[in-house]
Amino acid sequence: MAKKFSSKLENEIINVRRSESLDANQITDLIRASTEGIFGRVNVIYLLEKANLALTVCTEKNVVVAHAAFLDYPALDFVDQASWESWLHENYDSSKCTPLNTLFMHLFVAITDVAVRSIKELIRTVFTAAPELHFILLFTLQGIDLEPALEEVFKPLKCLKSSKATYAAFVCHRHDHCPVLYVRRARVRDHDDLIPIFTRQDETLINTYGEYFLAELIDAQDEENHAVVCEVGGTAVGFMSLSSDVNTEFLNECFELVPFHGLHKPHPDDLLAQPVVKSPSEPSPAPGNRNAV
Repeated sequence: MAKKFSSKLENEIINVRRSESLDANQITDLIRASTEGIFGRVNVIYLLEKANLALTVCTEKNVVVAHAAFLDYPALDFVDQASWESWLHENYDSSKCTPLNTLFMHLFVAITDVAVRSIKELIRTVFTAAPELHFILLFTLQGIDLEPALEEVFKPLKCLKSSKATYAAFVCHRHDHCPVLYVRRARVRDHDDLIPIFTRQDETLINTYGEYFLAELIDAQDEENHAVVCEVGGTAVGFMSLSSDVNTEFLNECFELVPFHGLHKPHPDDLLAQPVVKSPSEPSPAPGNRNAV
């Protein structure tokens, strides 16, 4: 599945983007004998046309080094594309998988040197692009070993005792790569989790307002001032302070806010000063005629 490449590629900057039809030839060049063992025979052009999401990893020179294609049904000929859910639940421990939160990997190819980096970036990008997505599934024939890069992100999905499936199933969970953040009202006890985030960026706020400025800001919440945090695993990892007490007049003096109606609610009687734009054809007064009447 993975093609060997120059070791210099290990330190190359790689980018993930949507796949294009022009990528087909380079993607095909990455396919090896082991690819067919895992994904079967693949028509790259067909996948690019039909995939719900097809992503390509490339270098700054647009050299394709990895690719993955995801569809909303498994790559199994004997499973109805429109009603795979019942078959999945009957054979695997997959009660939480639904057509709304599940995609299936139909292809992954990569150059060996960047295979692990690429698959992690691809998976992270997929979960970011599809917020409702929680599971990515992969099916292979029993006894087929996954490539090391795929083993980094996929874990075996348990077969039910009553299952007669001849395929092994693997699952990739969102929470392992792109956790869902829980947003709630900030509490004073969040201070210890949040303050390192501020100090890593800049210590100006601490030097200006004191060591406990953040706790004081959170404690001072009222109807016009709110503070929220997002947390992962019970730890606050992000913070936002919001206020409805805004000096719009001062902001209008400092910024060009006419396109945003001066940050005021529109009213028919509003008079907003339009920016003065000097016409290029307008002649400038001659230096010697400044006092001419």
